[in-house]
Amino acid sequence: MNTHLRHLPAIKVAAISQAEIISIELGAPLSQAVTLMAQHHIGSVLVEDGARPVGLLTRSRAMQLVLQQGSSNTLIEASMLAPVLQVDANLSVDELGLEFISQSAAHAVVVGMAGQWVGIVSQSDVVNSQGLEHDLFLKSLEEITNFNVLRLSPDCSLRRAIERLRSVNYTAMLVGDDAQGWQIMTETDVIRLLAEAVDLDQPLAGLALPSLISVDSRLSLYNVRRYFREHNCRHIGVKDHNETVIGLASYGDILRSVELDYIYRLRELLHDKSRALQQSQHNLRLIERVINASREGIVITDGTGHIQSVNPAFTAITGYEAWEALGRNPSMLSSGRHDRQFYRQLWQTLEQEGRWQGEIWNRRKDGSIYPEWLSITAIENDDGQITQYAAIFHDLTEAKRSEARMQQLSWFDSVTGLANRRLFHDRLQMALGFAREQQRSLALLALDLDMFKQINDRFGHSGGDQVLKQIAERIESALQECGTAARPSGDEFYILLTELKDETCITACLDRISRALSLPILIENREIRVLGSIGVAVFPADANEPGELVRAAEVALEHSKERGRNNICFFSPVLHEQTLSRYRINSFLHQALEREEFTLVYQPQVCLRSGTLLGVEALIRWDSPELGRVAPDDFIPVAEDTGLIESIGAWVLDQSARDAADWLAQGLVLKMSVNFSARQFQRTEVADQVLRALQTYRLPADQFVVELTETSFLHSAERTEHEICRLRNQGVRIAIDDFGTGYSSLSYIRQMSLDMLKIDRSFVSGVQAGSTDARLVQAMIDMSHAMELIVVAEGIENEQDLRVLHELGCDQAQGYHIARPMRAEELVKWAEHYQANALLSPDDSAQL
Repeated sequence: MNTHLRHLPAIKVAAISQAEIISIELGAPLSQAVTLMAQHHIGSVLVEDGARPVGLLTRSRAMQLVLQQGSSNTLIEASMLAPVLQVDANLSVDELGLEFISQSAAHAVVVGMAGQWVGIVSQSDVVNSQGLEHDLFLKSLEEITNFNVLRLSPDCSLRRAIERLRSVNYTAMLVGDDAQGWQIMTETDVIRLLAEAVDLDQPLAGLALPSLISVDSRLSLYNVRRYFREHNCRHIGVKDHNETVIGLASYGDILRSVELDYIYRLRELLHDKSRALQQSQHNLRLIERVINASREGIVITDGTGHIQSVNPAFTAITGYEAWEALGRNPSMLSSGRHDRQFYRQLWQTLEQEGRWQGEIWNRRKDGSIYPEWLSITAIENDDGQITQYAAIFHDLTEAKRSEARMQQLSWFDSVTGLANRRLFHDRLQMALGFAREQQRSLALLALDLDMFKQINDRFGHSGGDQVLKQIAERIESALQECGTAARPSGDEFYILLTELKDETCITACLDRISRALSLPILIENREIRVLGSIGVAVFPADANEPGELVRAAEVALEHSKERGRNNICFFSPVLHEQTLSRYRINSFLHQALEREEFTLVYQPQVCLRSGTLLGVEALIRWDSPELGRVAPDDFIPVAEDTGLIESIGAWVLDQSARDAADWLAQGLVLKMSVNFSARQFQRTEVADQVLRALQTYRLPADQFVVELTETSFLHSAERTEHEICRLRNQGVRIAIDDFGTGYSSLSYIRQMSLDMLKIDRSFVSGVQAGSTDARLVQAMIDMSHAMELIVVAEGIENEQDLRVLHELGCDQAQGYHIARPMRAEELVKWAEHYQANALLSPDDSAQL
């Protein structure tokens, strides 16, 4: 770093200021000010009351007001304005830069000798002025780059983007991604869009945002300033050697970097006493300006330690005015945290080395204790005697807070930026405490993305992360400050709703979240749709403690997924009992196979045209000594979740094939239908298992039917199709079971290799001629026949159902009206006495 102060011709502010001052009257519409900023490409407008200046309306403040109040009906008031920084026209550019930094200002009004306003000057004018070339040449763009850039998806709304821009106090953000390229939206762009009255809820993708101009990070600031001038822009992208955009830089960053070097050089100057005494009058005056503008406290004492001068930052940090400190010893700031040995070593180092620096705790005037970083330099005269001490210090309070904030980052999810599980539980604990005190309700939503694994498998984890980010942004946008969201793990989100006036608030929020999730997401130029299952639990109705509320929401979520996914389920005591029942089933299910507690029963299937017995469907039964008879609908989902379905399914296949072989040996030829779970197609080689069983028991393949549900085509569709093609090539028939109850889709029925379609009992039960169910069943039958599929109706409970299905053209049927499920040995006896002609009434038989 250059440690020499610049010896420059003193460029005056008057030489770089702009003569035209854009102004507006107090009480004018805010929209008029926004339009002026957009037309003149300026960052602020002077507001006057008559001929009297009142203040500056800045771009940032205008953006905030438009979001909060709108622009059409809002009138400019004095409370909206920033103070006007006034600078003398004869002030040097160096001094102006320090004024901007010390006052945290970006614009200043230039005042002439007679006190009249002669122009306006900005940070950009300082950077563009001559005389900074030396500093600009010595620094690279990488040194001033802001790497923590705000990056938003094109799906984000303009309103949300402005809110995010203001929340981080940035002047620009990036829109897009590395794959599709980046656009930039600056405060200037925002003002332009507001002036054009663009809909604030419009996605950024639909706005005419400029493309990002990017340069290599190794470029010098001198050449970067040239890019700014050539492209007439105030922000520029920063690329690494791989051409990846890694950050942003602005005019303001250049100015801060160049001027802050002065403060560093001042500290070095204080260490070099002889050079300090040789400075020119101009540089001495500049040093004084630096001292006054510095945000670091500076104290000068005489050789005995009595304070001779302090700067404004000293007062700002300690609370002591200059007149209160002059003549006193710096020990007035002692906090009492350091013992005598600490100060003894400090002075010993100062005497031996001429300087000391380190962290020290001091006390402010109000009694509060704070940490600071202190540097003390002893200043000698020509005879080598110490005549003064110069101390420079800065408050470490914010740095300590930053350390705490860095630790806090471990409480947030790195992918979505949402709270992680740890932080969420802290927020939940506080929210419940507040709700108890205020006697209010709150709701916890557990949201799980359906089939997210398939997205990761298809697009990789980077694509999955993009989906999670967009879902997180949509959830936060849908909450509308009525709650908080978290991502505890994987594809699961927790949403805590705290601002609940009544149950309609929960419903409204669920509607917004559902609508947000239903919108398509663009990944690698492909549009995908993500569905989610949601479980809802309410405090205090469902639970009183954090852990209990989370478990209640999780229970509701599980039941939502069991109901077919893309559902919303509220917790209830009944669901809780069902969950407890699942736990009990799980504990005994592991032993059921070893203890031979499973049995198979068979339900006959007949032809509706002739009444002929065609085959049977194998159905599993579980008789537990502890639980009694457990229904398949209760234990099969548990077996799927725990992985036991593979071993249970293998047992069912072997036992059914064994029984079919026994019947064949007795001369009873029946088609055997066996159900297979979607999980079996995901985790096992179904085709190998079936073909091996047929070979082992010497069964004809065309007498074996594999039944699978519609969800099998949604989980690993390619794998499922591959397996059923292998089976059909060997003669095995494939049936789709429970059609109409899941993700019914003509597309997969048409594309998949199928032979039979089974209509679920919910459509068949109580079907009557001319009823809605009858018309639905007719449509299913006609559709299946058009695709040359055999139709089997389940759940025939009475003669009327049988007659109507026969009239509708159904091919086969099964149900209690025909026969109840029975053991293998009972079926043989039943088949011997079965009479096909007795199944249909005489009227029906006459129609055959």
